Amino acid sequence: MYIGFNLQLDKNADIFGGSSNYERLQEVGKNHLNDQRASFEQMLESYVVDDIIDGTKIQDEWFPQIEADIFISHSGKNSDVELTNALAGWLHETFRLRCFIDANVWGYSKTLLEQMNSKLSNKRRDSDGGYLYDHESCNQVSQHVNMMLSIALQKMIDKVETIILLNTDNVVRVCSNTKMEKTYSPWIYAEISCTQFVRKKPLLVYRNYSTISKEYTGVTESVQFAIHSAISYTVSLKHLKTLSEDDLNEWKYRCDSKEYEYQMDALYDIICPGEVEKTKKLFDALAPQQIGALQHVYLADSMTSEEWENIEYVLETSIL
Repeated sequence: MYIGFNLQLDKNADIFGGSSNYERLQEVGKNHLNDQRASFEQMLESYVVDDIIDGTKIQDEWFPQIEADIFISHSGKNSDVELTNALAGWLHETFRLRCFIDANVWGYSKTLLEQMNSKLSNKRRDSDGGYLYDHESCNQVSQHVNMMLSIALQKMIDKVETIILLNTDNVVRVCSNTKMEKTYSPWIYAEISCTQFVRKKPLLVYRNYSTISKEYTGVTESVQFAIHSAISYTVSLKHLKTLSEDDLNEWKYRCDSKEYEYQMDALYDIICPGEVEKTKKLFDALAPQQIGALQHVYLADSMTSEEWENIEYVLETSIL
């Protein structure tokens, strides 16, 4: 992750161009990553070896890491899902950016949960023609499926370049007593927390300014099966940059007025001016092999604090 944004928007925003176009953009947003959906929902038996289910293989194949530019975090309310898809459609049509929305790509977790409960939770008919399950086993199965989703989610947030929290009244509310921001969604809580602690990578990880090619292979958002209840979580949005509809319009205006190799750079010039030029200076100051080494290190699964300090020193001193 390079940067995160806190965006407040509604369906009446001018960028959507009216209700009929809003509905059209929903379909664009919902379908623009269809080619990266998992093309299968394997039966659970294919993951059983010596009577043990291979959870790692299930996670890798049912919840694959995909290629996208922006991760949009949103609530599971139908109106918010529609708004999220419309925003993704607008971003894709306007800037050719790919937006990850977990429900569009990983929307079959309930199927996985049903399969695992059928195998592991003593599924049986009741007297009314329905099904009964062992309660404790169901709890354990739910923990496993939620863990798979949570880990896949964290990997996507770590991988993606940009996070946008689509902040509606269903996402975060201000508590009237304490004036603190709270969310009632465990998945929103997990996503916001993850954006605080995940590795912050420099922009050079996601760029290659040394090439002429205008093609951008982006890097790679949210599990929204949240059930609203009386449980709330205190969250902080201070680490997320505020993003407004005016910023979105200015972003589009700049891209229409000037050709950018990477469309996200126009937004960064508005929100965090100087960062793009700083990254470009690194490409001028360092050899391609050095840039490649830096990118490799930042994309590694782990890095010691000493290695991190050395890398930060190289980045700072290279542009002085």
